[in-house]
Amino acid sequence: MPLEAIAHVESADGRSVRIRISGGDGQLFRVRGRPEAARAFTGVLERALAGVRHVPEGAARVTMVVRPWTVPIPSPRTRRVMALTGLFLVLPAVGLMTGSPGQRAGVVLSTLASPAGAALLALSWKFFLRDPWILWRRGVIVPGTVVDYRTSTKQQAMYPVYRFTLVNGDIRRESSSVSVLMRHRDPRVDVVYDPHDPSRVRGGRAVAHMTAGLALGVLGGLILVPSLVALVNIALGGLLPG
Repeated sequence: MPLEAIAHVESADGRSVRIRISGGDGQLFRVRGRPEAARAFTGVLERALAGVRHVPEGAARVTMVVRPWTVPIPSPRTRRVMALTGLFLVLPAVGLMTGSPGQRAGVVLSTLASPAGAALLALSWKFFLRDPWILWRRGVIVPGTVVDYRTSTKQQAMYPVYRFTLVNGDIRRESSSVSVLMRHRDPRVDVVYDPHDPSRVRGGRAVAHMTAGLALGVLGGLILVPSLVALVNIALGGLLPG
């Protein structure tokens, strides 16, 4: 797609870029991606189009390639989820078929408890531990300033809003990915942001946030692990002789 064939480009819904071709019915192409990537791509394309005169019939200069449909290959994460789902389905079924009447009540109880424990572990990771872990692994530290505080809908958590400058010079204003119990004494703080997604950011050590996540994860593990062990023991006890 040559630049002179593009009549207009704009960022749409925060996650996609609309590219309109000149001439004809104004054919529209949409490119989707992460919000940060979509904004960066839009900016680069707008700067590249500055001073370029588009041709009357841009569609004639656009080459369309139709790729044949192929069976999608699940991602590693999807395969892990499918494997765990299969495990949760197979173990209770085997336990109910092979267990004794007295063990079937345990199968039912463990079947109900296992998803609850898994859900607590998932909540612990997604809302408490994932962002601090990512920022610990690849975060970039820059000086920043606390400019505001945002509270949750029910006033249960407080999130500082930081103003900081990326290493490429862009100035950002982002809400912290982790909650705090008290306001910062000094508005000047060291901000850690994710270079892959600068909207993921924190300041300070996030001890209370991490503690809450670990407590929730431990509770989920205490529910999930014994339930799975009980299901495995019942299923194997019914399948194996003796």
